[in-house]
Amino acid sequence: MRAQASLEYLLLFAAFFAALAVLLPIMNQTSKEFLLASDSLLAKRITGEVLEEISLMNFLSDGSKKTFEYYPIKLISVYSRGSVVYFSSEEKQYFVETNSIQLIQKTDFNSKFFVILKKDSNRILINVVLG
Repeated sequence: MRAQASLEYLLLFAAFFAALAVLLPIMNQTSKEFLLASDSLLAKRITGEVLEEISLMNFLSDGSKKTFEYYPIKLISVYSRGSVVYFSSEEKQYFVETNSIQLIQKTDFNSKFFVILKKDSNRILINVVLG
């Protein structure tokens, strides 16, 4: 009788670990996809907010400034080429065209960072700094 109870507990224990062995890789892949999607949504949101603020700042006077604060989960890259600023995750890339040359070297952010927009001489300058 005791041997049968012990055998039943061992079988339950083995079934639990077998199910865990099947579910762990699935859960791991799902969490990676969530992190990638989350940063892609953040890059898209940053692009939209910067684009909207540039439109608004065109009507403001020189010296106007707006600061945005962001927290990527995994990684967001920011850089510029000419007058285009790129915001990208590991999965997708978005861009904003500005009215002036931007000087942003490619920087990868995996923690808090700021995007600062400043109007100067009828140009809108974008600066990105670590938080």
